[in-house]
Amino acid sequence: MGYRAEHLLSLLKTVAPLLLGLLGVIILALPMRLFEGAAPTPIIPLVVVFFWSIYAPAYMPSVSVFLIGILQDLLTGGPLGLWAAVYLVTQFVVMSQRSYFLGREQKVVWLGFALAAANASLMLWLVMSLMSGVLLPVGGLLAQMTTTVLIYPLFGVAFGEFHRRILVEA
Repeated sequence: MGYRAEHLLSLLKTVAPLLLGLLGVIILALPMRLFEGAAPTPIIPLVVVFFWSIYAPAYMPSVSVFLIGILQDLLTGGPLGLWAAVYLVTQFVVMSQRSYFLGREQKVVWLGFALAAANASLMLWLVMSLMSGVLLPVGGLLAQMTTTVLIYPLFGVAFGEFHRRILVEA
């Protein structure tokens, strides 16, 4: 393989998790609903930030997490910086516990993701309640986070294969 091809492959490896996160934001912002609106769209960028912060933090620097969050705020109409802050806090907490998660069964990692999703939900709810001046209902947010937690194993397996085959072996 030539120098340019190797350089391009290296660049693609470096930005792959960022691109996955940005793609997740775009999917989240699309006007489509799962099962005709019966299930809320999962927050795929949260899955991306959590997974890559554990298994390949060098490929998910804080600036990438910030960009994912800002794009989500811009596309979904949220307060600018809210999702960026939620994702950065999530990344910080996950990376502080990274050594615990590495080598654990996927059930343990899934439970960790459920706790991270609950923490993200609490942060979102608190900030939005403070901004609106009333305690907002939590039903919609809980349903969306539940959907997100339930899809984590699917994305965890897919991202794990991608990580192993593309980023590690290539």
